[in-house]
Amino acid sequence: MNSSESGVRPSFPRWAIWAFQVALTLAVTYFLFRSVRLSWSELADVDLAAWCPKALPFFASCIVLLSVFVYLVGLWTLMVRRLGGPRLSLGESMKIFFVANLGRYVPGKVWQLAGLTYLAGKRGVSLPVASSAAVLGQIFALAAAATLGGIALAVGASSGFPSELVPWALVFASGIVVVVTVPAVLTNMLRLAFKLGHRQEETPRLDSLFGARWLGLYLVAWLGYGIAFGLLWWSIPALPAVSWPAAVGSFGGAYFLGYAAIFAPAGIGVREGAMVVLLSPWMSAADATVLAVIARLWMTVAELVPLALVAFAAALGLTDRNSRTEDHAI
Repeated sequence: MNSSESGVRPSFPRWAIWAFQVALTLAVTYFLFRSVRLSWSELADVDLAAWCPKALPFFASCIVLLSVFVYLVGLWTLMVRRLGGPRLSLGESMKIFFVANLGRYVPGKVWQLAGLTYLAGKRGVSLPVASSAAVLGQIFALAAAATLGGIALAVGASSGFPSELVPWALVFASGIVVVVTVPAVLTNMLRLAFKLGHRQEETPRLDSLFGARWLGLYLVAWLGYGIAFGLLWWSIPALPAVSWPAAVGSFGGAYFLGYAAIFAPAGIGVREGAMVVLLSPWMSAADATVLAVIARLWMTVAELVPLALVAFAAALGLTDRNSRTEDHAI
């Protein structure tokens, strides 16, 4: 009796699955860079000496980026509270959020959400609330990135973005808004996420303005990301004058496409390729490639700052002390 007759599905070795994911990531990344006709000779001609950033705008970009991180932690904490969970301190929320964020670098895109759910559960958040907050937060983050990216690139058509793509960008952004502002659609998306995760939690009841309210809050975050990326762009003398629609649109659009590539850990390669494609109307493919790589390093290093602060606070016992104080207050 073979496996199909016995009803047992054949399993693939873990190394084979990872090899396939790596191959697919490389193939998609190659296609994206190939679409803008990037050559090694162009990259070799880039004068990296001219890429030394100006201190003031670069420092400002880091401050704005870190502020967005803290804002997103606050949104997640508020989401937990609104869904009926306990009040978490900022220190505990940062610890949960940024440690779980490391799961983005594991292929599959589910480990970040699983880590967020698990770590929140250890702080007294019920499984239904923790799961719902993690999934809804990711839905609204991606929806805001796609919406703002589409609108910003459409607005930037007058300064370089291909005008024939404007209707498609607007239709896509409008579709995202409609999808995430309808409570019934959001509820079904939660049920699907729970089903895929083999969970049996009940979905929370969402009021009629729930989606619009949270989409608006996450749009603020992605506007902040775009401003931070624009300041990074502005800080590099070798690049042309910053186009704010391009900065906001390319950053949000590239993040969304990188996340959609579930086979690529943290969207590595795919996000950079998408950013190069989206920036190509405003700068050369070689310059866009170097900027995309710098943006990846800039964001990754910035993500380590809150983790370092959390680790430092834990070493001094500040996190536990704050948690005990808050528990007594409650």
